[in-house]
Amino acid sequence: MRFSEMIETVDTHTAGEPTRIILSGIPKLEGNTVREKRDYFKEKYDYIRKRLTYEPRGHAGMLCAAVIPPCAPEADFGIFYMDDVQYLDMCGHASIGVGTALQEIGLVPPEHKDMYIIETPAGLVKIKNNFKENYVESTTVRNVNSYVIENEIRIDVDEVKDIPVNIAYGGNVFAILPADPFGVKIEPPYVNKIKEYSAKIRKICSEKGFDVNLVQWYSTPKAADADLRVMHSSGSGLPDRSPGGTGTSAKVAWLYENGKLKIDQPFVHEGIVDAPFIGMVRGVEQKNGRNEYITEITGRARITGFHKFVFDDTDELKEGFFFE
Repeated sequence: MRFSEMIETVDTHTAGEPTRIILSGIPKLEGNTVREKRDYFKEKYDYIRKRLTYEPRGHAGMLCAAVIPPCAPEADFGIFYMDDVQYLDMCGHASIGVGTALQEIGLVPPEHKDMYIIETPAGLVKIKNNFKENYVESTTVRNVNSYVIENEIRIDVDEVKDIPVNIAYGGNVFAILPADPFGVKIEPPYVNKIKEYSAKIRKICSEKGFDVNLVQWYSTPKAADADLRVMHSSGSGLPDRSPGGTGTSAKVAWLYENGKLKIDQPFVHEGIVDAPFIGMVRGVEQKNGRNEYITEITGRARITGFHKFVFDDTDELKEGFFFE
């Protein structure tokens, strides 16, 4: 056999957004935290990210979550996240996928069936699986603390003027803004336009001193029980099909700080494929000279496949290729 390496994964989708969970095949990583190990992987083994997210094995929009031994003594698993264009400190939809998959394939110790802890580059995250009969119906992620960075700034984007933007953190930094002034809808035909605007918005925010990871677009929902319809885009690659876990945390943090949401009040985000996430603020802590919010996101993930990826040394496309 000509296969130099093999990587084993279980694939899931969470509200339509894929996660490829790497179970084995990652070399030993150096570092004293999952963040340090992630950075070591990025420096030494970024080709693995490309092989698994690029075509022909992946696609634009594929995200991987690597399962590694944790460094924090209270954690059960270490997880870091990467997609076809970047590394993320935290990913809510992928954490929901990990929570469901690790339970369903029997990797969660029985004594931690109801709740366990993952160490992410952003910090410790609690995973709670919600069971129906003998399977995981949904998964709740108690995220790293979320907070408001800037309550509101105003920006001009091309011909669209004086747009209100909220800057908030929910594991990643988000610029949150309404879709309607741009003449776009959170529907597939508008994805490319939203992507184009998102790249410009991130650049404008950077010029104003805000290092934004993702732009969160919101509009009126379709479902009667949803609060907002939402989509996230980094301005490169494809946008999130799910309602976005870390983005939902950032949104409920902003809503609570502005008196628009109460403790334990559910807030329903509806994604571009109509599937929902439920977010809520569970508590408030005073840290780092600001209010930080304990948030939870609940969503449904399902396993879509099991894979053993091999890499043939005679394959001229072994390293993959990328089309946006």
